[in-house]
Amino acid sequence: MKKTLVCLVAAGMMAGVSAMAMASNGPETINLKDKFSVEGKKPAVIFPHRMHQQKLSCTDCHTSDKGGVLKVKIEKVKGMGNDFHKKFCWPCHVEKKVPKGKSCSTCHKKK
Repeated sequence: MKKTLVCLVAAGMMAGVSAMAMASNGPETINLKDKFSVEGKKPAVIFPHRMHQQKLSCTDCHTSDKGGVLKVKIEKVKGMGNDFHKKFCWPCHVEKKVPKGKSCSTCHKKK
């Protein structure tokens, strides 16, 4: 009984440390309109960073496994042909077969 209790406590502590490490790998969400000064009439994309972290590797999007700099330089931020659509999000959504991955309302959600 004592060994079982010690194992359960140790497992709980490891899970807590793991969750804390995951939480320190960037914000839960990122408002892309604010962060990149995106111009446009559509609602801001509130990028679910934590959800993407759970499904992807940091280096799928970033130049380092520590996060930080994106692999794609975001320069054009206005209109449908912006760099998020053409260079970053849409190509990944197509590759990963995200349902409605190029539909406006998938990412630009009304409040």
